[in-house]
Amino acid sequence: MKTQSAFSKQNSFNFIFVILTSAGFGYALVNQFLLDKPNLGFLVQMAFLSIASVASWQRNKKRN
Repeated sequence: MKTQSAFSKQNSFNFIFVILTSAGFGYALVNQFLLDKPNLGFLVQMAFLSIASVASWQRNKKRN
């Protein structure tokens, strides 16, 4: 069984990971559509990282 501090570290890591991937995904979208500097590889990577981070956060939320 994990201690309370391990849960709080994991929750803060999940929150930071979601924020950073959301920012990266937003940056990729702005580059793709507003600045006309397409980088499809980066956009796809950030989309998958965003989906994975939200899924991980939701999975840990259900587990606790």
